[in-house]
Amino acid sequence: VTTEHHNEMTFDNEPNISLAFVIKSPAFWIMSLCFSMGIMVEMMAFVHQVVYATNINIEKIAAASSLGLVGVGSIFGRFFFGWLCDVFKDPKYSVSLGLLTMAAGMLILLNVSSVITLYIYSLVFGFGYGSIAPTIPILVSDRFGRRILGSIFGLVIFFATGIGGGSGPIIGGLIYDTFGSYIFAWQFSLAVLLVASVLILTIKPRK
Repeated sequence: VTTEHHNEMTFDNEPNISLAFVIKSPAFWIMSLCFSMGIMVEMMAFVHQVVYATNINIEKIAAASSLGLVGVGSIFGRFFFGWLCDVFKDPKYSVSLGLLTMAAGMLILLNVSSVITLYIYSLVFGFGYGSIAPTIPILVSDRFGRRILGSIFGLVIFFATGIGGGSGPIIGGLIYDTFGSYIFAWQFSLAVLLVASVLILTIKPRK
């Protein structure tokens, strides 16, 4: 049997489900919420971390360069957490670990006092954030199959990046304007990530 024919046979065995069924599924809404929470925190930090760093007397160029390190960390995170999805029986554990890694980075950000600790935060947080890109399609296909993977993936991305990512910078700005400090924004982000890392584990396996 050729590889192409084998793939076609495997695809034929995928469940034939409708998008309406997916939208009614708790698993879809849980994963959409958790990924939205993760990207909300990422975008909040991405927009506000430079201002926060300069507010605590870190030099502007060093503060700005920390954004690049978030990207560097995410590159390695994509490979690692994608590989981890192959190791774990259920990809939801890889998602949870990625969110916990982001939470660890946020905890470091709360205690940043120098350029070195800012850079450590950026690498750790970026590494955890890198988990989101590979785990979304893997978790979606694991729970709902591949027949309408494109449609489901598009909906999850709509909620995660459109709503979650769009609201993150706004929420961070509102918290800063209200309390005059980013500390409360980072504490809020830490709590959100911890909740998401536990909530994603409640997704039941596909029947």
